[in-house]
Amino acid sequence: MDSRTLNSKRNIVAGVLGRCLIPVFALVVNSAIVRYLSVEYIGMIGTFASVLQVLNLAELGFSTSMIVNLYRPLKENDTAGVCGILEYFKRVYRIMGLVIFISGMIICPFLKILFKDMGEIRENVYILFFLFLTEKAVSFMLFAHKEALLNAAQRLDLIQITHIAVYVGKSCFQIAAIIFFRNIYIFAVVLILSTYLYHISLDILSRKHFPEYYPEGKIDEEVKRNVRMQTAGLSVSNILGVSRDSLNTIMISSFLGLHAAGQYSNYCAVYDGVIGFFLVITKAVMSSIGNSVVSESVEKNYRNFTKMEFLHNIPVTACTAYMISLYQPFMKLWMGEGLMLADPAMMLFVLYFYLRAMGEVRNAYFSALGYWWKARWIFLAEALMNVFLMFCLGKYFGMAGILIAPCITVLTVNYIGVTNLIFKEYFGSDGKEYYYNRIIYTVITAVTGFAAWYSCTLVPYEGVTGLAVRTVVCTVVLLIMVPAFMYILKREYVRESILFIKQIIGAKR
Repeated sequence: MDSRTLNSKRNIVAGVLGRCLIPVFALVVNSAIVRYLSVEYIGMIGTFASVLQVLNLAELGFSTSMIVNLYRPLKENDTAGVCGILEYFKRVYRIMGLVIFISGMIICPFLKILFKDMGEIRENVYILFFLFLTEKAVSFMLFAHKEALLNAAQRLDLIQITHIAVYVGKSCFQIAAIIFFRNIYIFAVVLILSTYLYHISLDILSRKHFPEYYPEGKIDEEVKRNVRMQTAGLSVSNILGVSRDSLNTIMISSFLGLHAAGQYSNYCAVYDGVIGFFLVITKAVMSSIGNSVVSESVEKNYRNFTKMEFLHNIPVTACTAYMISLYQPFMKLWMGEGLMLADPAMMLFVLYFYLRAMGEVRNAYFSALGYWWKARWIFLAEALMNVFLMFCLGKYFGMAGILIAPCITVLTVNYIGVTNLIFKEYFGSDGKEYYYNRIIYTVITAVTGFAAWYSCTLVPYEGVTGLAVRTVVCTVVLLIMVPAFMYILKREYVRESILFIKQIIGAKR
């Protein structure tokens, strides 16, 4: 099996390529829907996706637990152990796919309760939901176990390249369906076919690269117990994810209508593209971190953790500055002023992005350690608090209230709680150094972001020219301020991090 460093590099390259292409095609698809149909269709698709994400709770985090439990047998070349886990994975996932499909059919008659205002939508929403539900069930019932194998074997690059190819093809056919046929049904059927093609392709790749691993045999009882415990903890984590990123679209649709949900979904398309960049990096290195946690000392893992935190803050600061400076100009150029949200709502998107992104390195170690069960009460408290705040604040303050709720809970419950857990249980310290560094990094991000935003407000141009000039201005501010701040405030990390990067780039198989 290839080295951890080589796999991480391949995964990051493939992931970054995906995050450069996929958001572009997502924006083009949304543009076609708004231009040739209406923004309400974007809101409806977003609401369907959120409902299906709620149904996805049936998965309970099982796949993540299986991937974690594949690390050790893969490292030890335990072929029988890997094959037993894959067989168990396949059987359980097909049951889950069936459960999700049946649950979706049960709630189907009540869908219109979620739509305050249907706007220009004339199609049968029940048929459309059935098509989207079928796509979700198909994704569970085909070869999800092969995707888990490639992930655990640190070949995320194969998954990403396949995803990119299928996504681009799917987007082209969906755009054609919208432009030439004005038909959302064809749009949904293309989605089902692309999911089928994606999983068939992963099955072929896994057979080619890992022919010795296939579903067969029985899983070890100890592994099964670990999976059950981790899945129990992950189920609470998944509830948390739904309360953060799915219920908001449902509540906006219910409280404010599909037009507002469509506006929100358009901003989410940009946000997802940016946060997805960081999730790609996290996923690319997580299997390597999992391998390192198993084979390296706690001290070495902590040193690597601090270096990764330092390096990670550079793109986090850059993306935060670009978002707060360019979000509104881009949305005005892309969708027009009539579909823009107010500036305070945009700033809440940026704040939520920063709060999510700043904890991604910590989250990678958390996932690699498999601490979901230990964090179950943290996740449950955050989920309940998030739902309560989202409902109360959304009812009285509209979209701004719905957006600020997860910002409050991510910071006050999740970030502090999970960080304390990792340092207490694994690193064996109080985490004071980590929190001190995080405060410094946050100050750097805040000051740099404000400087970039203020500088961009002085640009007198609009349209494409204005966006281009603001991008240049923001880049110049970042190139001046970030290196200066990093060297002045954290110069002791600069040299270590440079050596760390050279080690990654120059590592051999």
